[in-house]
Amino acid sequence: MKKYVEFTVTLLVLIASIACLGYVVVKAAKNGGDFFGSNAKSIVESQTKKKTSTSKDGKTVKSADSGSDDGTSGTILIGDSRFVGMNEAASVEDKENHIWMVAKVGQGLPWFKSTALKSVDKIKSRNTAITSWKYVICLGVNDLSDIDGYIEEYESLIEDDSSVKLTMVSVNPVQNRPDITNKDVQKFNDKLIDACDENDWKYIDTYDELIKKGYKTTDGLHYDDDTYKLIWRLIKKEM
Repeated sequence: MKKYVEFTVTLLVLIASIACLGYVVVKAAKNGGDFFGSNAKSIVESQTKKKTSTSKDGKTVKSADSGSDDGTSGTILIGDSRFVGMNEAASVEDKENHIWMVAKVGQGLPWFKSTALKSVDKIKSRNTAITSWKYVICLGVNDLSDIDGYIEEYESLIEDDSSVKLTMVSVNPVQNRPDITNKDVQKFNDKLIDACDENDWKYIDTYDELIKKGYKTTDGLHYDDDTYKLIWRLIKKEM
């Protein structure tokens, strides 16, 4: 009797094994030799979909967890002695994070055209991995009467290279200067604002912020370190 029971159990196990094997063969045949079939495919697809998402307009865009293409954009700040002072006070230039400074004391439009843009081109030629550039410009306090020349040069600059984005920083206020008045500064800024509106350039109004928050100068034209740091915070916030 015992042997009969053992024989029966063995026979049942064998039948079950054959049935399972048959199921595997049939399943694999239906899935083109892949037992896991659509389940495995759906796993791969779900992992791929984590890297992309679809916007409302139907375009495929990168999602937050897919990473960003870092290192393809750079910023060059261009200015006169006020940018020189700001850089010294706030350590603005940060080449590791693709921020450069091109600035020189006592300069204006002629320097911008003849020298500054050449320095900018050298920076760009040394950093060919960067494909998008932003110029943050704060010039004019040394030649407030030449706003039309500035605007013409900026427009020409964009025509020559449409990949460049311009950000204009207002000429900032002076204090008790016999040669420059804040009224003159405001006239320059007003025309610069109009040009920004017409050409879709970004405008950072540090002038009004300094008037509201207060500022200190060392000679009526240049600022103390705290004011320079404030100016940089305002620019960086808008950048």
